[in-house]
Amino acid sequence: MAYRVNFTTNIVSSVSWGLFSIISIILVTGKANSMFGWRRDEILLLTAIYSVLIGVFHMLFSKNFERFSNLVYYGQLDSLLVKPIDSQFLVSFWLINYTSIFRILLGAAYTFYLLYAYHMAVSLGAVMGFISLLAIGLTLLYSVWFLCVTLTIWFPRLTNIVFFMYSVSGLTRYPQEMYRQLASYVFLFLMPITLIVTTPTKALVQRLSLAEAIMLIGFAFTLFYASRKFWKFALRYYTSASS
Repeated sequence: MAYRVNFTTNIVSSVSWGLFSIISIILVTGKANSMFGWRRDEILLLTAIYSVLIGVFHMLFSKNFERFSNLVYYGQLDSLLVKPIDSQFLVSFWLINYTSIFRILLGAAYTFYLLYAYHMAVSLGAVMGFISLLAIGLTLLYSVWFLCVTLTIWFPRLTNIVFFMYSVSGLTRYPQEMYRQLASYVFLFLMPITLIVTTPTKALVQRLSLAEAIMLIGFAFTLFYASRKFWKFALRYYTSASS
């Protein structure tokens, strides 16, 4: 019974956060036809796609990143390192949060509704580009997270980094153009994050430039490679529980 209650609570929490992100944008854009060069319907679509992507991220990775510091602090990482499977893969995919499926379905349903309600013309090529760039955006978000949580190899009690990264992830649900209002050095720091959802959304509505697509792909593969190298470097300094 306790597991059922916990499962139900997680479903309600996941769906509630999805609804909150959608409703908040609806209210913010209620009296505006466009913002930062985006039409209102495109901003709503951006939010719906954010719900899909962040739902997939939570389903695959969030629980694993949340427990990462405990793996290091209590020496539980030892048992994963001796397995004949890539250690980064194991620590990233050990747990699956199935309750996030409901948030994914909510975001997907709202996406289809917006495309139908606003008569957005979508081609097969746009859909294929959208799906590809969404997967690449997910890879970029994962890489940024993994680079940050790897720091717990040196600082096992650095649990606040997970909550900080949740806040960083929330920045992806707004148009990239909004962040151009910030100081240039702040925008450059945030640029990879701002591309994660904005780029596939632009691909779907067929207003994506080649430069934006290349930047997303470049950042994703560069940071994923960096996360692999940083993980292997960090493991040199990991002190196992048996040592």
